[in-house]
Amino acid sequence: MASEAEFVHRENIKHFEKRLETETDPAARSVLLRLPDEERTKLSQIETRTRQPHKSHQIQR
Repeated sequence: MASEAEFVHRENIKHFEKRLETETDPAARSVLLRLPDEERTKLSQIETRTRQPHKSHQIQR
């Protein structure tokens, strides 16, 4: 199940990509081109953390 943070990052990506469809100001477009990638990086970091086994679940040797 996706966390609230994952949901927010996915929605931000959609929002920024949608705004890019109509934004004409070069400065704003420059920012909007960068923001989805930043959100994808944050989302990837969350997904990586949630896939790693918790230390308490690891087998002690």
